[in-house]
Amino acid sequence: MQLKPTLFREYDVRGRVPEVFDDATDELSDDNMRLIGRGFGTMAKERGLDRVVICHDLRHYSPRLRDRFAEGLVASGMHVVDIGCGLSPTLYFAQIHLDSPAGVMITASHNPQGWSGLKMSLNYVQTLLKPEIDRLHEICRGGAFAAGEGRIEQTDVRQAYLDDMVARVDIQRPLKIVLDPGNGTAALFCVEAFERAGIDVVALFCEPDADFPNHFPNPSELSAREAIRAKVIETGADLGFSFDGDGDRLGVQDHAGNDVNADRVLMLLARPVLARNPGAPVVFDVKCTQALAEDILAHGGTPVMWKTGHSYIKTKMVEVDAPIAGERSGHLFIRDGFHGYDDGLYAGLRLAEYVAAEGRPLADLLAEAPRYVTSPEIHIECADEVKYEVMERVVAEFQDAFGDRVNDINGARVTFEDGWGLVRPSSNLPELVLVFEGQTQEAMDAIKERFRERLRAYPEIGTTWHNE
Repeated sequence: MQLKPTLFREYDVRGRVPEVFDDATDELSDDNMRLIGRGFGTMAKERGLDRVVICHDLRHYSPRLRDRFAEGLVASGMHVVDIGCGLSPTLYFAQIHLDSPAGVMITASHNPQGWSGLKMSLNYVQTLLKPEIDRLHEICRGGAFAAGEGRIEQTDVRQAYLDDMVARVDIQRPLKIVLDPGNGTAALFCVEAFERAGIDVVALFCEPDADFPNHFPNPSELSAREAIRAKVIETGADLGFSFDGDGDRLGVQDHAGNDVNADRVLMLLARPVLARNPGAPVVFDVKCTQALAEDILAHGGTPVMWKTGHSYIKTKMVEVDAPIAGERSGHLFIRDGFHGYDDGLYAGLRLAEYVAAEGRPLADLLAEAPRYVTSPEIHIECADEVKYEVMERVVAEFQDAFGDRVNDINGARVTFEDGWGLVRPSSNLPELVLVFEGQTQEAMDAIKERFRERLRAYPEIGTTWHNE
């Protein structure tokens, strides 16, 4: 079998499907999905596990990927529990609910149409990290698979998932909230969850449609939030929540339709958690605003900056025993009163609970917090085959130029007197990700131009900056 090496990424498997890309036969083909299924089943057997829960998103090709992957699992002797079409958080819940440490989510997450992948776990919600992904690649490449006669059963956990989520929040005053899943998989869950929690829901693009006719379900893209901004203003809603393709990320609008980055949402969610857990660590990724660290300290917590990536953040949460964590991209992880995995719907309910309890608009609550001028997440092309080597050179150059002002835990985050800039390799796509922040717009723009000038020297990096 020909397995493209770039399928095996930092903490998951991700690639293109032949249904959309003619040259993707060495990526997520039938044969390769069976092969990876046999490899994961072999890894599970190495851990003494014989059962795995699987779930898939609603993309057109996801059932085909699910079937072939399950065939590989069965060939390795695994008992497969298929919970059908759902969210990544539904899969994590099912692992706990069904007491199955092994679980696999078949999803493209926020990747463009024609992509898919596998989020995998051998220890409940703690998804695989790079050494385990490397081990999976080694097994698939070497062909030393476990063998047996497995089986497949179907189980529905949808109502149990919703019951568990809604029972954990108490929203104390009426709120009107616009929900926009972008016709993605979250459309199957979000309206019922919020209405059961007592929310007056304005449904926007809540009809499941794998063609995504209105906008792509990715709250990190500014264009994907244009419609919800307008709908919040039109309906006089208190909040607007949007969800990505597999429901593990949250986008937020305030009552005026303004975008609220997830690092500032984490700032608010952390306050009551820190009141209950004085001195506790709060984990966040390198893309987050400096205001978050300042607010955590102001409310008696300990800020912990870490690598971007849901697997990295969940692992660090357990390591430092943090009750809450988050990423700028919209992943929010809550262990305080919850299971510790990233669930965009639950994070939205917790934010609604907080805003309702405070009795003031979200914008007013945020106005009291530190604030800087922050760019959106900017993307520039850089091929998967070279992006990590290029980043090593970029980090080395920045360290020569800026010394100990460079934080290199994940790319290069360079601190200046009036702000900071970050460039890091995307874990999921052939690109680099940049974020900039300044005390003023002028300071942020100046830092951005310093980065732009330096990155021009690398022919492997594209010249078009997307989502500026």
